[in-house]
Amino acid sequence: MRIITVFIITIMFSGLVSAQTVPVPQSKREAIGDLDARVERYKKEQKELEEKAQSIESDLNNTKDKLVEVAASIQKNESALQRIERQISDLEQDREAMQNSLEEDRKSIARLITALERIRRVPPEAMIARPEAPIDTARSAMLLGDILPAIHKQSQALKEKLQKLADLNADLQAKREDAQSRAADLKGEQDKLEKLVAERTQLFVQANADIKQRQAQIKEASAQAKNLSDLVQRLEEERTRNQRAQQEKQGSTRMAVYKPIPGAGNVQLPLRGIIQTHYNQTDSFGAKSQGVTIEGRSGALIVAPMGGIIRFAGYFKNYGNMVILEHENGYHSLIAGLEKVDTVVDQSVSAGEPLGHLYSSSSGKPPTLYYELRHNGKAVNPAEKFGNLG
Repeated sequence: MRIITVFIITIMFSGLVSAQTVPVPQSKREAIGDLDARVERYKKEQKELEEKAQSIESDLNNTKDKLVEVAASIQKNESALQRIERQISDLEQDREAMQNSLEEDRKSIARLITALERIRRVPPEAMIARPEAPIDTARSAMLLGDILPAIHKQSQALKEKLQKLADLNADLQAKREDAQSRAADLKGEQDKLEKLVAERTQLFVQANADIKQRQAQIKEASAQAKNLSDLVQRLEEERTRNQRAQQEKQGSTRMAVYKPIPGAGNVQLPLRGIIQTHYNQTDSFGAKSQGVTIEGRSGALIVAPMGGIIRFAGYFKNYGNMVILEHENGYHSLIAGLEKVDTVVDQSVSAGEPLGHLYSSSSGKPPTLYYELRHNGKAVNPAEKFGNLG
């Protein structure tokens, strides 16, 4: 009986031990270990990607800050150069007018001196042979008495004009030297800006893999658009379609697929120059202007008037190279007249960040930039945002 009991207990214990230490097949252990390793590797890669994205975003923001700073300095120099160039042009016109006036004065004095020289050369014998009446002699004396002071006065005025001309030439030379110095500083800043713009573009492309596809979509929308209003509408529709496509791809119902639009920031006109045509004034085509036309220097820097996102960058019909920015609260900026565009679609920009350069005029007339502000698709007076326009 005791032997049977021990045998039963031994069997039960053996079964219990077997139940607790069920062996796992070698292949299954390897599969589980491989899966765990892949999960860890994925987590590590995901973390590295997030860190890289954050690093790119940080570098991009730093580059943008530098761009705004350099752009502000460039525009300040360009504005000063434009003012100096106008002063030089005015001084050159004054100098030409003064030189013409001096030439006339010289001719007048020369005629008087010639007449006096002829009188001086009349021999006394002729005066005896042809004596004049005392009254005629008195008149001649009185006439000479009037002429001599007039000659003195005219020669004094001539002397003063010559001094003014010398001062004007000195001022003109100083202005030209100042312009050359500022132009040299400007060239250095422009080289720095070009490198920063290239860095910004490279960082943006790294952070946005689908940029080529977006550019192709925008180009197609531009080709199909009938006019400016139609283009803005098509860009909005294209943006909405892309939002939905990304939502479906991500399996999310969230609307915040795109980065939020940056705030307006330090609002400013895209170009520093002279406003030729204000909103609702008659433009060069005889129609009411829906924006403002600004005269600037050839190749002048053009910046974002407010913080926003680039929705279009390229050529569009008779507007030439143009940039469209979307701002907060349904506003859009349309900037036309660029020779070089230094931004890409979907790029987020701050107020004062460079967008490109003004075209160079070949007609002799100063180049102009056209700026239009739209709200919910309709052109509005830019004075709503730019108080200095009045």
